[in-house]
This record gives sequence, structure tokens and C-alpha cells, in this order.
Amino acid sequence: MSVTINYKNNSSKINSSNLIMFSDENFNISPLKKHISSTDHNFLKDLIKMMDIKKKILSFDISSKRKLILVSLKKISKILMSKI
Repeated sequence: MSVTINYKNNSSKINSSNLIMFSDENFNISPLKKHISSTDHNFLKDLIKMMDIKKKILSFDISSKRKLILVSLKKISKILMSKI
């Protein structure tokens, strides 16, 4: 099964039913605030406090038709980046 990924710099006005977003290893969602509503942001922030953040992927059912998946990415060190 193949997957196609489309990158968009701006979010559309229409609420997508499913979102996959990337965050740092501590699941800091502050930079994602401009891509989701403030209600969803506060809701997710409260849920993340209660969850085990040792996992790499967190899934949230925001509503019956809407799901958000957060993927944790580790920061690449500057030394490693200089070798690429």
C-alpha cells in the first residue's frame, strides 16, 4: 500500500477530518497553535498532560468525525546536520 503526502504551508479554512502533526520529543504543541483552533489546542494540551509521553505517536479523537495524530520527532544535533 502506498501513501501520498502533500505538504501545505497554510491551513485551509475547511476543517479536515483527520490531521497528522509533528512535534518535538516532549510533545510541545505551541507551534501548532496556528494550525488548529484554540479550543482544540487547549483540549490537546490538557490531554497530553495526562498521557504517557514516552510513546512516539499519540492519537486523539477530537470528535466522532475528527482525529488528530501527533508524532514525536527528536531534534537532530548540529554535529550530525553538518555531516549531511
